[in-house]
Amino acid sequence: MLKSTRRRITSAYFLTALIGLLMLLPVTGRAASSARPASGPQYGGTLILANQVDADSLDPSGNPVNEVIWIDQNVYEKLVQASPDGTKIIPQLAQSWTVSNDGLTYTFHLRSARFQDGLPVTGADVVYSIKRAIANPKGWGFLLSAMKSITAPDAHTVVLQLKHRWAPILADLAIYANSIMPAALLRKEGAKFFDHPIGSGPYRITTWNKGTSIILKRNPYWWGPKPYLDGVTITVVPNDSTRTLQLQGKQANIAENPPANLVPELQANASLHVDLFPSTRVDFIQLDEHFAPFKDKLVRQAMNYAIDRNAMIKIVLLGHGQPATSFMPPMLDWDPNLKGYTYDLNKAKALLAKSSYPHGFKCFLIEVSNDLVGNGVAVIMKAELAQLGINVSIQNYELITAYHNEDGGHSEMGARYWTNDIIDPDEVVSFAADPGAGSNSFSTYYNNPAVTRLVHQAQVELNPAKRRQLYYQIQQMTNADAPLINLFYSPYRYVEGTYVHGFHVSPIGAYQLEKVWMSAH
Repeated sequence: MLKSTRRRITSAYFLTALIGLLMLLPVTGRAASSARPASGPQYGGTLILANQVDADSLDPSGNPVNEVIWIDQNVYEKLVQASPDGTKIIPQLAQSWTVSNDGLTYTFHLRSARFQDGLPVTGADVVYSIKRAIANPKGWGFLLSAMKSITAPDAHTVVLQLKHRWAPILADLAIYANSIMPAALLRKEGAKFFDHPIGSGPYRITTWNKGTSIILKRNPYWWGPKPYLDGVTITVVPNDSTRTLQLQGKQANIAENPPANLVPELQANASLHVDLFPSTRVDFIQLDEHFAPFKDKLVRQAMNYAIDRNAMIKIVLLGHGQPATSFMPPMLDWDPNLKGYTYDLNKAKALLAKSSYPHGFKCFLIEVSNDLVGNGVAVIMKAELAQLGINVSIQNYELITAYHNEDGGHSEMGARYWTNDIIDPDEVVSFAADPGAGSNSFSTYYNNPAVTRLVHQAQVELNPAKRRQLYYQIQQMTNADAPLINLFYSPYRYVEGTYVHGFHVSPIGAYQLEKVWMSAH
């Protein structure tokens, strides 16, 4: 769901990075990566997927790292899931469900599914897993705060009762954090369970070489159609260019985030394809309000007006993106009439002059190393804020350390992005605008009680039109308060061999590896 981008850069590195920033292609996401051979899908083979980020944990209840979340969703399953196009909730372990007339009781009927060790998935496993997820203080339990109880009257039935009506309940149950695991084994092994985790998904984890790779094999007990691939190896390759070079040399079959300086070569290579999939990605700068200057709304507004988003998009995305007018992505009750902040340096200077820091100040910006787009963003931010007398130093860390440094309440600025994990606005709105929802307003510590009340109203409003208006109000008010510097919207970026078929990324970032297959190559 949530990921950070940050790094310390010298002027020389900036010039190199800008030349080599990601060149996104004007292509839409597709159901398959290339036309199918006349012979149709083929079984067998091991796919190698080169990811940028290592896994720090395989426990889905609290993992914030996108790449790990997307792997997890091929290993574990939930009661329900989002459809591949991100438009509706569809069955997963629950093959059907009913809702009481008062909207307070949901009864789920489980399919005959087995875990990857052959044992059956039962209602008791569901109850234990969801209660465990709620109890995780670093997880997403706030999404199920309206749940009164969850019980399993028998092995194939789960009953969830609500304290009051809760509009996003099915979407909340579909989040990766509510993955179902074998209760007895998890109780017995505790944290060691996640060294060799067991789920009910189409692939099982056989080996986790920390810092190097995660090896998946086909689950012979999976209830769905037999996955095409024998296995999938997820490799950890932090450097953008190295991932793409491995793809060219067939050391990898799919690579995420191709860098710009290699894209012309990739386009010219008839054996490769660059994909852009529609996404819920929003890049932004978080402003930690523990830092004295960021307590002043005039300072935050001035900084927002000082950033030329259109120029940034041209430089770091080569025009393939759009300015972010909201912290919400352009779907899920996004307000199309909200103008956001446009570049106006004179207005920025005037606002700062009225603030508590009329002559500027010093601060730092945290970002992740080896991310060319993020590196470029950081350098542009530094240059543009310097025009206000704001002297920014750039600090770079590997991703997990950067997370820790940004999220502890002792940060200043952090270059980050997020993607939605559910197909309802509640997750991202709660995460960004409700300080009591578990993330301290995404570590900005932003707190506007009027906005929080609207967040809570939207959670219980079942009328779609009325609910949409509440989200419009939330976006308008947070835009005025400016707890973030919203930068741009952009797609998910992948490069794969043309012999890879069926690879598709949903708007919430998930990919279903059981549908992927490879022709001869």
